[in-house]
Amino acid sequence: MEILKLLSKRLRSIISDHMGQYSNVFKENLMAGSKTVVLDYLFGEGDDINAYQLVRFAESEPWNVLCNGYLLGRLSKANGAWVEVNNGSLREERILSIGKFIDSQHFNLLPDKIKAHWEDSVQEVIMNNDSSYMVVCRAGIEFDRFRLMFCSFIPELVKEEWAVTFKVYNAAFSDDFEIEVL
Repeated sequence: MEILKLLSKRLRSIISDHMGQYSNVFKENLMAGSKTVVLDYLFGEGDDINAYQLVRFAESEPWNVLCNGYLLGRLSKANGAWVEVNNGSLREERILSIGKFIDSQHFNLLPDKIKAHWEDSVQEVIMNNDSSYMVVCRAGIEFDRFRLMFCSFIPELVKEEWAVTFKVYNAAFSDDFEIEVL
């Protein structure tokens, strides 16, 4: 049994490395400053592991599901459930698994947490990618005071295992600060 676990782990590593080759080619073609998010996703176990790339070009667009550079389908969350757009070829089990994986990345949770915590101070939170967010404050707040509050409390809201950078602007975009949370 241990041998199977080791082989499975090694196979996942090989697939991930192989998928990374496609990922790098794809990412090189992205425009600087785009809101594109690319996730690498493995599905299955043992000899039946498939490597996918999940690509979303903008927050309002569906996720594109790619395997070896081929588009297999597009997923969107509607009424709290993940569904395939345009009747693609993905099985229900795969749609649910991919949706659960996307949800686990907290793409929509952190902006909502920030807006809820500083409801009177924050107008908008925009995710650039999973490690970079833009925060726009409301007009009329004391920006220097908000900076102190934000910098002291934002580490409590961030639960990621990687560094996350926040670029924070006042309402007029005439003043800003940046903080990285580890």
